[in-house]
Amino acid sequence: MTPLSGDSVKHAAQTRLLGNVVHYWEQVDSTNAALGRLLKEGAAGGTVVLADAQTVGKGRVGKPWFSPPGMNLHLSVLLKPAIPVTDAHFYTLIGSLAIADACEFYEVTAQVKWPNDVLVDDKKIGGVLAELRAINGRVDSLILGVGINVNISRNTMNHLYGEAAAGATSLHEALGHTLDRNALAARVLENLERRHFHFLTHGKQPVIAEWRSRSFLGRRVTIHEGDIRVEGIAVNLDAEGCLIVTLDDGSTVHVREGEVFPFH
Repeated sequence: MTPLSGDSVKHAAQTRLLGNVVHYWEQVDSTNAALGRLLKEGAAGGTVVLADAQTVGKGRVGKPWFSPPGMNLHLSVLLKPAIPVTDAHFYTLIGSLAIADACEFYEVTAQVKWPNDVLVDDKKIGGVLAELRAINGRVDSLILGVGINVNISRNTMNHLYGEAAAGATSLHEALGHTLDRNALAARVLENLERRHFHFLTHGKQPVIAEWRSRSFLGRRVTIHEGDIRVEGIAVNLDAEGCLIVTLDDGSTVHVREGEVFPFH
């Protein structure tokens, strides 16, 4: 199996911004945290942090995501889009679509789940986490973390994650063979860069339209937000990227935060 390499990813990625600088570590706490430290030291937009393993990675609402060495893809990119803070959450949708693009490059059909997950066969294969710094209501910097289950096997997932493994999958499981993570990382960076510049040029609506076409809309879902739990049908995204859910009483809610779980 080809080892993960910052130089290999940098040379393979056909990009003009993302990956001009790539920092690689064998192990970090999380790639987002590592890139946050580099940002404090003056890292430029487009800087990428890549790690073979992360020990205290996290997802939305602070959920832990441990990932062992040699198996998965964990990277973070630093972006500095000149947009209002209220539009920053679109990068979560952009990141999810970029992961789906990368899966489909390998002929694995992927579906996006609001707001930050990517599913294959109704199981999570990857996700994104966006963290930002704002000044006067504008985005000063945005760190977008990407995690994809790549070469981890079903047996290893079961061993590491217990019951939670039932809701996860990997490219190895979907394809039946291992992948070069350097090539996959390059594809992810290319997809992210393309979608980043397209968003800055064309705005929200193309992102929303494509997300709708590749999403789990039409499914029955349950929504957890703090102590609140509601059920209904996920019917659409609104113009601001919030999930519209029709409840059983016929009313609708627009979900901006919280966790959304499709029913099987």
